[in-house]
Amino acid sequence: MKSPRWRWLVVAPMLLGAALCLVTRSREPDGRRLPSARQEAPRGEALREAASRRASDEPPASAGSAGPAEAVGGLPLVGPSPDDRHDGPAHPHPITPRHLEIQRDNGLLALLNDAMSARNGARMRELLNEARRTHPGDASRLQDGYAIIADCLEAPGEASRAAAEGYYAQRRASTVRRFVRTICLEGG
Repeated sequence: MKSPRWRWLVVAPMLLGAALCLVTRSREPDGRRLPSARQEAPRGEALREAASRRASDEPPASAGSAGPAEAVGGLPLVGPSPDDRHDGPAHPHPITPRHLEIQRDNGLLALLNDAMSARNGARMRELLNEARRTHPGDASRLQDGYAIIADCLEAPGEASRAAAEGYYAQRRASTVRRFVRTICLEGG
């Protein structure tokens, strides 16, 4: 039977070779170390490095791309075409006016929900006036639901309860429906 020393003499060089292989694979072809997930390069350093590489190369968007490359927040826009440059940090898609409008809408809904959570009917009315000014066509009738909740908070009574019951019965797919039930119908 072989001794434990003999096994270590065989296993140790194999482990050393595997470790060396892993170390050499964790470097880029030019010899620089790749940043690990735990110690990622600072964002500013990565941006400067990408800019220096790009300065000597052709522009980020080549002739085959759908639109011109624009800088948004200091980062270039990169299209989905195989001819587009995909090296270095970049935006995955452009920020269009429609994206900005969606962000404003989501922010307004978040403010309405915060006012509703704080049971502040007056603040909800202010935000509803702004929502009606910016979006006059409310296809899902969320504004009506928020107005009913504001009525229930400011003037609870038979009129606001009847409006809440009507909204709750008719608007079965509304995302505000559960708040109408909780605040107006259950008195929560």
